[in-house]
Amino acid sequence: MALLAGLLALLGWFAFTASAESVDNLRGDIPTGDEVRAELDAIADRRVELVGDLVAAERSIAVIFEAREQLDSTQRRLTAEIEASTESLRLVGIRAFMSGGPVGELEFLSDVGDASELSWRNHLIRNHASSFTVAVQRLRFVRSQADDSVLENIDRAGELRHEIDMLTLSLDELGPVEEEARRLVPLAEAWDRAAVSIAEGSYGIAPADKWKALRLCESTHNYEAISPSGLYRGAYQFDIATWYAVGGVGDPIQAPPEEQDARARELYARRGDQPWPVCGRYLK
Repeated sequence: MALLAGLLALLGWFAFTASAESVDNLRGDIPTGDEVRAELDAIADRRVELVGDLVAAERSIAVIFEAREQLDSTQRRLTAEIEASTESLRLVGIRAFMSGGPVGELEFLSDVGDASELSWRNHLIRNHASSFTVAVQRLRFVRSQADDSVLENIDRAGELRHEIDMLTLSLDELGPVEEEARRLVPLAEAWDRAAVSIAEGSYGIAPADKWKALRLCESTHNYEAISPSGLYRGAYQFDIATWYAVGGVGDPIQAPPEEQDARARELYARRGDQPWPVCGRYLK
């Protein structure tokens, strides 16, 4: 009897292990609820950090602008011209980079239709290069006329503007990441519930091909299917009460397929094929 009990316990352990592995395979890349919540906490912490850094940078640049108010009119004029010229040259550099950098001119010349077009493009390139050279020379001259403290002020303001741009960009990039994490919350929690139900319930988990046959019978695989009466909804034709009983929120047809799959498996693990009195035969 002790040997029989041990064998039954071992078989039960193997059955649980197989079910757990099957659940993991079914949920695919969907994380656990704990993992999603940890990700959301990390995003919130990162947002607080970025906002703090952004506020500090904006305060620092405000101090720089206040210091400029103490400059005489000549140094204020030089400051304005230096910053305007530097920004113009930066934009020219960006455009050159976007068009291919130094080789961009060669590509520009090679893509020509006839001799007259080549002549025109040569003219544009010469003028552009000449204008760029003049602008650089003017910037160097103006910087030479400014006090060292003014140049430090300008350079530090430039660094802070870049830092503010990067911090703002990082904050903007957090939005889609957080949105995706929040989208995964109901999916993760649904599969967490399904895993527990399969481990604790009386019916385990049915093979994937049987679920496919059930969906075909219930809804022709349509996750937005609605019965003629309007009472039964989704790929597995949940009624609202049953949907809520397995953790669903709102209308089943508005839930993504992965969530409907998970909640159907929880329902089966606890009640078998009884919730599908006609099509449930495909789960046997």
